[in-house]
Amino acid sequence: MVYNYKEIEKFGDELFEWYKGMLLKERILHGEVVEMILESVSPLGEFSKDTDYRKLALLTLATRLFNDAEGVKNLLLRGLPSQAQIIVRDIIECIMLFRLFMNNAEFAKRWMMHLVEFQPGDVNAKLLGMGINAREYAFYGLLSHEGHANFLASLSNVQEEEVEEGMRRTFHFGSSRTRSTIFFVQQSFLDLFFLLHLLLTEPLAEYYSQNSETVVYMAWAKKVDKLVSQMEDLVNKPMIGSIEEMTELDQHVKELVEKKMRIKEFKKILSDKNE
Repeated sequence: MVYNYKEIEKFGDELFEWYKGMLLKERILHGEVVEMILESVSPLGEFSKDTDYRKLALLTLATRLFNDAEGVKNLLLRGLPSQAQIIVRDIIECIMLFRLFMNNAEFAKRWMMHLVEFQPGDVNAKLLGMGINAREYAFYGLLSHEGHANFLASLSNVQEEEVEEGMRRTFHFGSSRTRSTIFFVQQSFLDLFFLLHLLLTEPLAEYYSQNSETVVYMAWAKKVDKLVSQMEDLVNKPMIGSIEEMTELDQHVKELVEKKMRIKEFKKILSDKNE
C-alpha cells in the first residue's frame, strides 16, 4: 500500500486549524493557567552554584510540567485525545514528586544524584505517611486505562460511515472530526485543567507563598481564583453536537465517558459546593 504523506500532512494541518477555532475558550484558558504556573515557579530560576538539590529537583519538575502541559494541548488540538492521556499521566507523577520533594530534601537528592525511580504508588504512600493527601493520584489509574488501547480509546480514532454494503470504518494517522472524537478532546481538556488547578492551588501555592513577598503572592492568588470560575464555565459548556444528532452508539459512549470522567466530582472540587 502506498501512502500520500503530503495529503496526510495537509489533513493534519487542516484538522489542527479547525480544532483551534472550535476550542478557542480552552486555548485561552490554557494560556492563562500556564502563565500562572510560570509565575509561581519564578523563584526557582534564581540559580547559583550553591543551589541545593531540592531546588534543582523542583526546577526540573517545573520544566517537565510546562512541557507536558504544552504537549497535551498540542495533541488535543490535533484531535488526538488518546495519545494525550499518556502525557497527562506524567503530569500527575510530576505533581506528586513536587509535593514529595518540597517536604523531603533527602528524597530530592536521591532522585537527582542516584537516579532513583519513585513509582506513583510509592510516592503516594510516602506522602500519606507525611499526612499529605495527593488528590491527583485518584486519577492515575483512570488515565492509565484511558491511555492504553481499549474500546473507548480506540473509538476516538475511528470514523464509521453507513454505506450500501454495510458499515465502513476509516482509520486515521491522526484523528477525525466525528462527534465521538470531539467529545473526547473536550473531556481531555477538562482532565488537564482539573490537574493544573490542583497544582496551582496546592503545591505551587504553598511553594510560592514561602518564596515570595506576601503582596506578590496575594496578587498571584487572586488571579488564580479568577481562573476557577472560567474552569466551571467549561464544565457547564455544552458538548459540540446536540443529543438529537447523536447515534445510539454515540449516546452510549457519551454516558460511559461522563461516568468515567467524574464530571460532577470535578465541578464539586472546583466550586467547593455540595451539589
